[in-house]
Amino acid sequence: MQQGWTRREFLNHCAIAGAGLCAFAWLGRDAWGQGRAADLHEAMFYERLSDGKTRCLLCPNECVRSKEEDGLCRARGNRNGAYYSLVYGRPCVVAMDEIEKCPLNHYQVGGKAFSIATAGCNLTCQYCQNWAFSQAGPNDVPKTYPLTPQGVVNEALRNRAAAVAYFYTEPTVYYEYMLDTARLARQRGLKNIMVTAGYMSPEPLKALLPWMDAVTFGLKGWNEAFYRKYIGCELRYVKEAAVILAASKVWWEVVTLLLPSLNDNMDEIRDMAQWLREVGGAERPLHFTRFRPEYRLRRLPMTPAATLSAAREAAMAAGLKYVYVGNMPGHEGGDTYCPACRRKVVERMGFTVMKKHLTAGKCAHCGQPIRGVWS
Repeated sequence: MQQGWTRREFLNHCAIAGAGLCAFAWLGRDAWGQGRAADLHEAMFYERLSDGKTRCLLCPNECVRSKEEDGLCRARGNRNGAYYSLVYGRPCVVAMDEIEKCPLNHYQVGGKAFSIATAGCNLTCQYCQNWAFSQAGPNDVPKTYPLTPQGVVNEALRNRAAAVAYFYTEPTVYYEYMLDTARLARQRGLKNIMVTAGYMSPEPLKALLPWMDAVTFGLKGWNEAFYRKYIGCELRYVKEAAVILAASKVWWEVVTLLLPSLNDNMDEIRDMAQWLREVGGAERPLHFTRFRPEYRLRRLPMTPAATLSAAREAAMAAGLKYVYVGNMPGHEGGDTYCPACRRKVVERMGFTVMKKHLTAGKCAHCGQPIRGVWS
């Protein structure tokens, strides 16, 4: 692990690792003053097997590992016959973000999110925008930072954040760290936001959701073959997680990154939107975001604007009322429209809200309720 990075070196690495990481707020280590969290923290949701082996029950991968072996996610591992989180209190990403960046367009709580992420992921997305962190273990990233759950909450409050966001890499793999932080954040009046691909087993997901206030759910496509080849898991487990989420009280929105020729079939997009309407209701926001060539799919072109517009139209034709286009500032799909009078109720430029025409969660033009959290 490299030590003693300057602020410029850190930001340069973030820019190289992915465009989504360029807006880091520099949060000095001296200000944290929390001390280094233990490198090992016993994991939840695993079972001990014979011969010192363990089986992880956190996600459908269910890694069986011998002593000193790490899971597929690189963030958890067997140490002397017990299973541990290897990333607890060791974020490699710390940032201040607009909540809309998650993306969440119907969840506005009067402030930004203090975002954290650790190394590791239980998926192997071939186009991951943050692969330098997600496809690495805690000792492989350039730097990790000693930040306990209490330290996260303190920093969020110091930076006047409205929420803590578990973002950038897959938060499933740092489950214990996220859960402990979320409990403390709730006590201090902060909201909790999870940005996830939904590849988590039912029991841990159900135990976590009462501590979450909002979830961005990454539905990466609507084809099992695509999921197996390009994501590294099975779509059926992700759909099960979405059903559990829909039955909870958590506000959630769905995001799909469209890759040219891989998951942009309009018939599949229409079917996906119909399923979302059945599971989450017609007012469940859906975001289609633009792909920029990254990681192992740099051969692909950027998503054409026409494809994003067509996907938005297909999803709305399937019955969804709020469908967005992301990573394309200025596109009409970045704004929120009243489903009754069709006038704009929230105008945006990128992740920034420019104007709101809402009164107590209703369209200021015609009084139609706009589903969401607008406090």
